[in-house]
Amino acid sequence: MDYRTLVNEDNDGTEGQDQSLSPFIQFDTEEDQNNSEKQSRWSHQKDLDDFFVRVYQYHQRHGFFCILLSEIFSLVQFIFIVSFTVLIVQCIDYPLLFRSTPSARNITHKIHFNEVIQSPKQCLSSMHLLTTLCIIFSIIYWLYRLSRAVYNLISYFNIRAFYIQALDIKPNDLSNMTWHEVQQRLLIAQRTHHLCIHKLNLTELDIHNRLLRFKNYEVAMVNKGILPPRIHLPIFGDIISFTTGFKFNLRLILFWGPYAPFDERWHLRQEYKIHSQREKLSKQLSNFILLYGLANLLLSPFIFIWQVLNLFYGYTELVRREPGVLGSRRWSNYGRFYLRHFNELDHSINQRLNRGYKPAIGYMNSFVNYSIVEAAKFISFTTGAILAVLILLTIYDEDVLNVQHMLTLMTSLGVVLGVCRSLIPDENAVFDPEQMLQLVLAQVHYQPNSWKDHAHTNYVQAEFGQMFQLKYVYILEELVSAFVTPLVLCFQLRRKSLQIIDFLRNFTVDVQGVGDVCSFAQLDIAKHGDMKWFAPIRPKSVNKTDGGIANDGKLELSLMHFHHTNPNWQMPKQCEVYLEKIQERAVENLHGSSILQQSLNDIQNLQSQRSFYSDPQCTTSVQNRSIFSKPLMNTSSYSPLHTTISVRPNVSTVQNSFLNGGVSKADLPYRSLAQFGVLSKIHSQMFDMSDPYSLMGSLASIQGLPGAAQLDMNISCLFMHELRHKYKHGEYEDLENINEDQNNESTC
Repeated sequence: MDYRTLVNEDNDGTEGQDQSLSPFIQFDTEEDQNNSEKQSRWSHQKDLDDFFVRVYQYHQRHGFFCILLSEIFSLVQFIFIVSFTVLIVQCIDYPLLFRSTPSARNITHKIHFNEVIQSPKQCLSSMHLLTTLCIIFSIIYWLYRLSRAVYNLISYFNIRAFYIQALDIKPNDLSNMTWHEVQQRLLIAQRTHHLCIHKLNLTELDIHNRLLRFKNYEVAMVNKGILPPRIHLPIFGDIISFTTGFKFNLRLILFWGPYAPFDERWHLRQEYKIHSQREKLSKQLSNFILLYGLANLLLSPFIFIWQVLNLFYGYTELVRREPGVLGSRRWSNYGRFYLRHFNELDHSINQRLNRGYKPAIGYMNSFVNYSIVEAAKFISFTTGAILAVLILLTIYDEDVLNVQHMLTLMTSLGVVLGVCRSLIPDENAVFDPEQMLQLVLAQVHYQPNSWKDHAHTNYVQAEFGQMFQLKYVYILEELVSAFVTPLVLCFQLRRKSLQIIDFLRNFTVDVQGVGDVCSFAQLDIAKHGDMKWFAPIRPKSVNKTDGGIANDGKLELSLMHFHHTNPNWQMPKQCEVYLEKIQERAVENLHGSSILQQSLNDIQNLQSQRSFYSDPQCTTSVQNRSIFSKPLMNTSSYSPLHTTISVRPNVSTVQNSFLNGGVSKADLPYRSLAQFGVLSKIHSQMFDMSDPYSLMGSLASIQGLPGAAQLDMNISCLFMHELRHKYKHGEYEDLENINEDQNNESTC
């Protein structure tokens, strides 16, 4: 595949629109006299990527004062960790503290702190060489962090002035504004202050492409199978190595480092765009990866020490207080990249994965190893009995605590008891893996098509476990990553240097006013869409292979998600046609799709919650009313996954809803249904029905409800997966695909 340039032309239609996109924005005519001075300050930002990232981070980190506190506490915390570690390792007289020497045993009075802690002179005189080296490296690193903190604070103080002067957002108002509102003001500021001189108007897609330029490449490389590296171990099988240390090194190699393929952050070096240079560049990149691997190997002891200290101070007290925390789960680094949409900001994916956490826990708890459960029951019974006796003895006589190691024994028994009880499932729980995985999919939006109807198998559970890993597995991976990362760089990533070079050449496009970006991030449904997900047929004149198609519906679902999170985005006509085609399929399948039927139940839940919280007295009129005035479908044709939700939803019904998780401020603009969402189409169809008294017509009342748009996105995602599954089984063999000839003037 040859490298091609994609140029985005300005949309002339937006120039005539009202510039007051947000009701909060008003540019004072009295201040227009100083407009030229302000424009000279903010116009033509040299590094617009860095500028937009800081604008975003300023909002997400809650303003300059919070950033200042964060930087100060981070520096102080580093000093505390190093100094406290040196104190406990080097400057405490442990033989005296534990009375392990004859002279210490003869001491009859209580030992004081000043007797145990040695003087600075004694500490320095007895300090080991390794400790001295660690302190020297720590001082150098702390000075580097100090310089970075000063630079960041100066930059964020600049951003603070930009918020006040250009965006008209006062510091006190920042906490009450969403990023969507800030972004709308940023688009207006471009027209006034000309932040980018290469384009008159910026779009939401332009801003996201700059904010996520490199993350989109990472998401695409994970989607195409280039990342992450997989290590085959004889007993454990294939192990995914995508630790925080590896991720940091990868970004240094490809994006940030002095010899990275990207020059000045927004431009791929010209030689990487030439096919004939691929072999030479591959060897060059392989050598750079080897150098990074050797550098990591030299620094691995110091990195390991830091990891141990950081995890020890961060988790020890938590494990003592909540022993089951090590058995909890988290989304792995690999899972976060696999489940991330193109052009999805950090706060968006965090909220989405947080909503999917409880369904994911429920799914993983569906798999029970009964041999481990039996062992856990036995151990918990014996340790509980011993601990109960010791507690009774301490209640009877507190001198029992003076017995040597008694407190340590009781603490250890409590930890073991907590871990064992966390391994025992709830005896009253009823598990349905298929249903739980469906609820997970509603929130996280992605899963391999091979998982469909196989959620009960150990294979699917193991693959999902790689995305949703145990906390103690994460801790162990981070501990050993200091030694594993150099090996992965030298022996795994180097082998893929040619694949990386080809990927950067084939999937990089130059966008006017933005620079070089990943072509998948342009949401080009005509170029990278998958016909199995009902993307348009490509022209015969263009040579396309499956290598240019995003896997698992990544592009199609990313387009739907970007439309929901940026409803004002003027998408190209071809993208509109594609989403309209999905809507048409939703209307056709309304009576035969269990997903769409459940969405109507969730709509009733939204209506009931709003009516209950707005006017509790009026809920009696609709209580226990069925959502359907007459059956919409033959119930024998499918097995419904959920039950109808009542006016006062209980815990079980909320957990079985596709809306699971609620809506936070970070999710806005989830205030209204998106124009091309599946639920939006069903809503409009039912609202247009001739019978005004039908409950279908009353669906108009959900317009503007915060949870409606989130539910719209979830239902759209599930329905697109359902269409993909039907296509796989030959239900749409004669499907009339979208023809690109319908619109020759505009492409994605």
